[in-house]
Amino acid sequence: MTKKVILYIAMSPDGFIATKDGSVKWLDKFNNSGEDMGYNEFIKPIDIVIMGNKTYQQILSFDCNYPYKNQKGFVFTNKKIGKDENVTFISGNVKEQMDKLEGNIWLVGGANLVNQFIKSNLIDEFIIFTMPVLLGEGIKLFEENNKELPLVLTKTKSYKIGVTESHYKRV
Repeated sequence: MTKKVILYIAMSPDGFIATKDGSVKWLDKFNNSGEDMGYNEFIKPIDIVIMGNKTYQQILSFDCNYPYKNQKGFVFTNKKIGKDENVTFISGNVKEQMDKLEGNIWLVGGANLVNQFIKSNLIDEFIIFTMPVLLGEGIKLFEENNKELPLVLTKTKSYKIGVTESHYKRV
């Protein structure tokens, strides 16, 4: 089995994925719009979800069941190692941990983990949804000190609710 790591994430046109306090409530109106934006097709072939601990704790705080029960889950953290009913907690070098995994992998977030993956050249595809809201400040998706990473745009799509999907592959 081969490995493919996909970043599938929403951000504002000014590059933020969350407000200053880490909230993603600004996305609620899009998530509750009734428009799927391709998520159901995207998630079908995903074998593994990977996220940082803040993202995982945020998912657990939502008023719903853990949404990725059909995938193996891994949470990068420095706080806890082991398992709970949803995920395995891991720490250490992202490249070394990723070398142990195979399959279609969704890098859920957050920004710190995404940038570690970029620095280690581990992301094969970037599917970025640009939401029509300028946040002005908050948590930036991409750090300024990342290395140059050539990408090829393979698809763009716009949705009725004003969202634009851009799909890039690493060269």
